[in-house]
Amino acid sequence: MMFELNNVRFSYRSKAYGVRTVFNDCSFLLQSSECVAIAGEEGSGKSTLLQLMDGLLKPESGTVRIDDEDIWRAPKRLYRIRRRVGFAFQFPEMQFFCENVLEELLVAAKHYAVPVGQDELNRVLEQCGLPLTVVERSPFMLSMGEARRVALASIILHRPDAILLDEPTAGLDAFGMKTVTMLLQRLRTEGKTIALVSHDRDLIDAIADRVVVLDQGRVAKEEHLR
Repeated sequence: MMFELNNVRFSYRSKAYGVRTVFNDCSFLLQSSECVAIAGEEGSGKSTLLQLMDGLLKPESGTVRIDDEDIWRAPKRLYRIRRRVGFAFQFPEMQFFCENVLEELLVAAKHYAVPVGQDELNRVLEQCGLPLTVVERSPFMLSMGEARRVALASIILHRPDAILLDEPTAGLDAFGMKTVTMLLQRLRTEGKTIALVSHDRDLIDAIADRVVVLDQGRVAKEEHLR
């Protein structure tokens, strides 16, 4: 699954703070089955870039293409496109709204009509380093590490072709970081397209093909790792 941004301009607008332009003329390419890490200073637009890629934000100008299809040319098609993309926010509680973890794990799969059996559920929980009993708990009573891994498990269960991750190892202990790194390495081997925002250099070195650095509203430089 390929993502391409061409000459994108995007600004946040609010009554309190006025207009804050994040991207002036940003172009970015993520090839199918590639893993790219997105880096940059605070406020450089890393999270914004991920949300533009997934169609959660709409550019003021320029184009966002997925598999060579302009996703804003026919917005009604966004549902079909998002079926193929898994997105994990920087703060996992932002995407939780179910009463228990089991419902949270299956909500995306149900939304996209993807059948999930008990064996598959158990396997994904194990891959994410989560005990089977976690399904009975409230997602809002989890530790940060558990919440991040539940969010990842939910993504995997709806079987996307691409995964966009915002700081997937932030706040994790050594076990959680190792578990997430191994999981992403497995997904990369399976041919998933991955983009991640991360300050975790060990994670980046373990899975990324390239590092893209954002600065002053555009891609400032790239570092090829493989």
